Amino acid sequence: MKALRDESGQVLVIGVLSILALLAFMALATDVGLLFRARRNAQIAADAAAIAGALDYKYNGSVSSAQAAGQTAATANGITNGTGGAVVTINVPPKSGPNQTSGFVEAVVAQPNSTSFMSAFGFSSMTVVARAVAGAGTTDGCVWALGKSGVDIPISGSGSINVPTCAVYDDSNASDALDLTGSGSIKANSIGIVGGYKDSGSGSIDICNPDCTAHDPTTGIAPAASPITLTPPNVPTSSATCTPSGSAACNPSCSGSSNCTFGPGTYTSITNSGSGRLTLTAGNYNVTGSISNTGSGGTTLGAGNYIVNGCLCDTGSGNMTTGAGSYTMGTFTSSGSSSLTLGSGLYITTGNQSLTGSGALSGTSVTFFTEGSTTVSGSGSMTLEAPTSGTYNGIVFYQPANDSKSISISGSGSMTLEGIVYAPDSPLTITGSGSNNVYTDFIVDSLTLTGSGSFNSKQYQLINSSALLGKVTMVE
Repeated sequence: MKALRDESGQVLVIGVLSILALLAFMALATDVGLLFRARRNAQIAADAAAIAGALDYKYNGSVSSAQAAGQTAATANGITNGTGGAVVTINVPPKSGPNQTSGFVEAVVAQPNSTSFMSAFGFSSMTVVARAVAGAGTTDGCVWALGKSGVDIPISGSGSINVPTCAVYDDSNASDALDLTGSGSIKANSIGIVGGYKDSGSGSIDICNPDCTAHDPTTGIAPAASPITLTPPNVPTSSATCTPSGSAACNPSCSGSSNCTFGPGTYTSITNSGSGRLTLTAGNYNVTGSISNTGSGGTTLGAGNYIVNGCLCDTGSGNMTTGAGSYTMGTFTSSGSSSLTLGSGLYITTGNQSLTGSGALSGTSVTFFTEGSTTVSGSGSMTLEAPTSGTYNGIVFYQPANDSKSISISGSGSMTLEGIVYAPDSPLTITGSGSNNVYTDFIVDSLTLTGSGSFNSKQYQLINSSALLGKVTMVE
């Protein structure tokens, strides 16, 4: 009976059992830790694949291209579809979740991982799955005044800037970087200023985050860089000269009451000063002088490529219409009473651009690249819309960096302006007596509002998420 009561050796048995249990837990923790590490690596690959696919789709608009970009990104992050049992699926658009719409890309990564200790319990391999969705979002800003000194945003008169859904950035370090005088006002979701501000009038500064009431702007911020950088287009030139027999062939003029039609070629000048309509048929034109519409008959430029070393001038009472294509001009002037209707394309002006006629001005899918100053005004209606695809997706007015020549947009008629004004070193002045509702982002040196008009703008990305200012962001 004494032997049965002998407890010697029990500590050893309990110790061995405890060590075995501890080793089992350590083994389980090791396997779980390795699975968590594999899950993290799979998530990294999924995130990279979704971002890469969304970026590619944003600029190329191709499902197959976006899928290929997503697969390449997953491989670059250590997981290749079909290797080691891994499955990488790129869905354009996503097949689950709240963002099953165009512009979003879903990446699902599944990878089997062997276990070291859990196999003893029948789990020799476990598959980790990671999912990510990325797509086009919007920047928070719609006004970037990038001048480093002086007054970047002066508001005078009784006019107002209303951008309640977006941010305003003012890079000037002056104490009056934003200056309100008179009864003018500014309303924005937020206002950030490197320097300070001055409100010496009866107007107000309203901040809409949170409640669109009078608040002080945020001062002392770090300078905000331009959100985009553009490469200027190649400016085509032509040294061709007209050498046919007879001067009329080089300098055709439509001066009577009959309609005239001329075809593609090289000319010294082309003029319509009569009451008949001048039509240039589709094709390529090289004009060493000017194309002038000065009469009452009007002019139609067919689709094509135009190099006009002089002026593309619309100064008459007859309507001018341009077809789709590319236009390079020394100067671009519209000052008559006729309407100017512009076909889609890139309008390059190496000198000054002045569209100041009293007739209607309209253009859809147009980009104006100007190396001189830009003036757009008139009493007629204005409708200018940027392209929604291509190299200058979303850009309506473009003056290159280091070009400090001014831009002026004004008018008393109705205005529809959709696109980005990119002129990082140019001062922009907006003047008007009307109330305008536009979808426009401004990247300029300074923004001046004068007159009694109310300028109401929303972010352009709200109507074109694929534009250059739109950003790709992780949403799931």
